[in-house]
Amino acid sequence: MYYIPEENKHEILKIKNLIEKTRFGIEYSDFLSPFAIKYAVDFLLKKENQILYKIWGGYEGSERNILALFSRDFEEYAENLTYPIETILIEAKDKLFHRQVLGSFIGNGIKRDKIGDILVKENSALVFVKDEVATYIVTNIDKIGKEKVKCSIVRDNEVDIKYFFSNEGKRITYTLASLRVDSVISHGFGISREEAADLIRQMKVAVNWIYIDKPSYPIKEGDLISVRHYGRLKIDKVLTQTKKGRIRIEVLRFS
Repeated sequence: MYYIPEENKHEILKIKNLIEKTRFGIEYSDFLSPFAIKYAVDFLLKKENQILYKIWGGYEGSERNILALFSRDFEEYAENLTYPIETILIEAKDKLFHRQVLGSFIGNGIKRDKIGDILVKENSALVFVKDEVATYIVTNIDKIGKEKVKCSIVRDNEVDIKYFFSNEGKRITYTLASLRVDSVISHGFGISREEAADLIRQMKVAVNWIYIDKPSYPIKEGDLISVRHYGRLKIDKVLTQTKKGRIRIEVLRFS
């Protein structure tokens, strides 16, 4: 049984409505959170034998994505989908921050579901947006916070997206008695085991975008743990076991 957080319920409702529309042709969602995508794929679309899907957010490995739905009759046309996504390059003199960019866009009347991933590197940023808002952004947004900026629409071959992939999070290594999720969170964020357990019972912890309620939930290599108000932990490697049976793991922490 999936737990649906309050902030995701509207997304799920919109996906259900989109599924109802997808009988002939191809339908595109707005940008969706990873939770909504996973819920749609694992639950809603499993019930739909005649509806297929593809996911894209503007680049390989994107977090926020658009869901393309199409009937089996249109499967051959879906090989080369044209997603309604534009890429905005923001250039400034001083350092930019993700929160500032997002806040400025929303402050200018752009809804969150029209905005995909925001990749920030020093004094520039790439923002993936629905094509319907791209012209408005480059025409009307000339400041991020108090910083003057230049916004322009760019194509895939006009920018090196790898330049923006340098933020890998903080890499930390620690040992623990078991791979219980409460223990991993406790060590990863420097809080008590009981505090971690409380967050889990309050449905504030998701593993691979599924919310869990058991502190004893087992974690494995490759899992992504999201903790509301704290950040994320990715279990990069389960390394070795000590002579006393403790487990050494390497984690990437994103705040």
